[in-house]
Amino acid sequence: MLRFPALKLAALAVTLATAVPAAAQNVIRVGVLMPISGPASYFGVQGKEGIELALEQVNRGGGVNGFRIQVQYEDSACSPLQATNTVKRVLEQFKPHIVVGEECSDASLAIAPILEQAKVPMLNAGSATNQLTESGYKYVFRIFPNAQQQGEPLGRNAFTKLGARTAVLLHEKTNAGVDNADGFAKAFEAAGGKIVGRIDFGRDVNDFTPIATRIAAMGKVDVLPTFGLEGQQVRLSQALAQAKVVKGGGGSAIQMGSIWLPWGYDAKAGQAAVGYIRIVQFDPTEKRKMVTDFNAAFRAKYGADKTPTHINAHAYDTILLIAEAVRRGAKDSESLRDRFSKMREVEVTTGKITFDAKGQNSDLSVIHFVETQPDLSWKSLNW
Repeated sequence: MLRFPALKLAALAVTLATAVPAAAQNVIRVGVLMPISGPASYFGVQGKEGIELALEQVNRGGGVNGFRIQVQYEDSACSPLQATNTVKRVLEQFKPHIVVGEECSDASLAIAPILEQAKVPMLNAGSATNQLTESGYKYVFRIFPNAQQQGEPLGRNAFTKLGARTAVLLHEKTNAGVDNADGFAKAFEAAGGKIVGRIDFGRDVNDFTPIATRIAAMGKVDVLPTFGLEGQQVRLSQALAQAKVVKGGGGSAIQMGSIWLPWGYDAKAGQAAVGYIRIVQFDPTEKRKMVTDFNAAFRAKYGADKTPTHINAHAYDTILLIAEAVRRGAKDSESLRDRFSKMREVEVTTGKITFDAKGQNSDLSVIHFVETQPDLSWKSLNW
């Protein structure tokens, strides 16, 4: 049985919208906007797994201060336009007290002002762009480290821990891709490193051979910071390995990344992933009790061979945080916003959550570095 002593959730109960008629109880309505279709659909699949596990676990207690939580899933497709249309419809029809989502930064930026105007909090667990919590919004809260919080340690450690002096930046043409690359570049150059190339790509690119060939022609490059969705990262890593640029292909360059890739990327990329160093917000090998309990519960529900990803954990944690806010007295949008703003060092599976005045989680205990080993397992790096 999974317990959450840090959140005092023993008496909490959370259920899906369809489980109990809204008229029969006090409810907290949660609209969940996630990519269910498109190239980022794995976010939706894994996010729903995490949410449903959290609902199942905390539903055993009988209620959250007399309230139940209703969840409605919607496909926002990692698209600003679809996310905008979806959130307007959800606000009108479902009337949520809070919205969880979106995963992709451009979609999150599109819905943030709409939710701000409606005075409905956004709890974001997957968007990296700095703008989301730097635009003066009062109803945006993010547990995910922003691009600066990820890029700075990535660039600094590339220089100090790996001894890297040259880098080629690889990133998708999105706000998150640009911000992550900029964050790395700022820290790496401040330490004394040199950016010798910067290559961006759209989400429609499937063949990365030309990019890999171009990098191979540059000669020795120490690190390749890479920021993109899983499918493209797999193909890019394989192209770099085939061109003998990265360690996985017999080269010397080390590919690095931030919290974009879920557990399982390594197996999909195969040998090309060997030597890849990246930041993860959730490390399933961590021995903290909340993590080991979460792992056990996840495997009990989804299969003994399943390992939860950071996406599973993020989604799981959003429900825990909403439930914790209700336990502290929240009962509507405004009181949810108030309780979130006062959260300090709340332990969840991904680490501790402390929201600063901008709604950004300021506790960097959620950042871990790992390196892919020859057997495609992770080695935790004490950085």
